[in-house]
Amino acid sequence: MNTRNTTIAAFAAACLAGSIAYAGPEKPSKKIVEPTPESCITGDIGFDIVSNYITKGVVQQNQGFIIQPYADLHFRIYKGAGALTSVTVDLGIWNSFHSFHPGVRSSTANWYEFDFLAGVTWNFDKLAIGTYWKEYASPSDQFANAYAIGFSLAYDDSAALGAFALHPYAFAELNVQGTTGNNNNRSRGQYYEIGVAPAHSWGNLTLSLPVNAGFGSGGLYLGNRGFGFIGVGVKGTYDLKMVPACLGKWSVYSGFNYYRLGGNSGPLNRAGAAGAGGGQFITDKNELVFSGGLKVAF
Repeated sequence: MNTRNTTIAAFAAACLAGSIAYAGPEKPSKKIVEPTPESCITGDIGFDIVSNYITKGVVQQNQGFIIQPYADLHFRIYKGAGALTSVTVDLGIWNSFHSFHPGVRSSTANWYEFDFLAGVTWNFDKLAIGTYWKEYASPSDQFANAYAIGFSLAYDDSAALGAFALHPYAFAELNVQGTTGNNNNRSRGQYYEIGVAPAHSWGNLTLSLPVNAGFGSGGLYLGNRGFGFIGVGVKGTYDLKMVPACLGKWSVYSGFNYYRLGGNSGPLNRAGAAGAGGGQFITDKNELVFSGGLKVAF
């Protein structure tokens, strides 16, 4: 019998037994979950379906089927803890497709409008100040291209007013080439808009009451009138929270808007014998627009 080998085997067995006896139950390893980095890119895509296409108080189309797809991207290039909290570069496209286009001879007859926007927004806590450049084009050649620069303000008053927050905004747009109005004397003109959008939520449903008004100067409108429109609306938005969060925040909406349009919504009305000397006059009118759509925010 090999005594030396027996002694080594016994010693090894004793060490193994001691290890089992005193090691205790194995502790599960803690899984380290790294936080998801915050994205510097936000935006939304979607479409609106409207019964009338009215822009700046001018009726562009009120017949047939109208769908208006869009997409917006915001690239945050600065984030800080001081007065200036962030700066974003903004890019956006907007379209209007119409089924009704009498007399248009074009391979893109349905594509009434395409807009492109590029801008920068400075965010100061509750206040956002933006500047942008915008192109208005008609792929079906139903109007001449127009180019404008804009300046916008938006204020988040939810901390002060809570559920009664108005979320006021204002912007001015200066046409630098062509016109976005309907004046026929080749004036470029300027456009101004102010508005509020109070809203309240109940679970997935949000009800908002947008109110806005638009004005023009520099010959933007027919007859060089300054008043463009006043609009009051009701909009109900429902969040589709059954869609996984990794696919963005989906929502659908429907609503309607009442517009009191200034006498710039169409061609001049000829008074004939009713007018002084058979001249021209401009009358205001009412319009009701129904709309609905889908949006995906990310």
